[in-house]
Amino acid sequence: MDRRFVRKEQIGWQGIEREGYVPDEPSRVVRNTLVGHRKESAEEPGPALEVRYFEVPAGAATRLEKHEHEHFVIVGEGVGHAVVGAQVREVGPQDVVYVAPLEPHQFVNRGSGTFGFFCVVTAQRDPAQALDAGELRAVLDSPAGAVVQPEVAPRPQ
Repeated sequence: MDRRFVRKEQIGWQGIEREGYVPDEPSRVVRNTLVGHRKESAEEPGPALEVRYFEVPAGAATRLEKHEHEHFVIVGEGVGHAVVGAQVREVGPQDVVYVAPLEPHQFVNRGSGTFGFFCVVTAQRDPAQALDAGELRAVLDSPAGAVVQPEVAPRPQ
């Protein structure tokens, strides 16, 4: 399939499989990988970046996590809370969020409809990590603690 052009459909994108947030983990969040794929090495063929679209239903959130790679989020639909470190901001369509390496983050739907966003990451990247006890306490004790869902976290490695 030619992934140079990906057409939006009423639900999802043409030819793109709707997946769970993370393979083999139960989740209400849906991931659509639009361009690229995760790579083990830079020498693998394909784009150096991966573009995904996440759909977060009402009442749900992405995982509270951190990782060594940076990423960019562009909100496509709905409203949510972007938790980045100890900060929390309400975000909506066309807002852009930058997450620096090893910065704890989570995206929480705060509306009654779907909260959707594009996420751009490097194709070769490290796996997500759970926050350590000190990092979790810092987030919970900050303004972000009012909206964060700490029970949604990566499995221990």
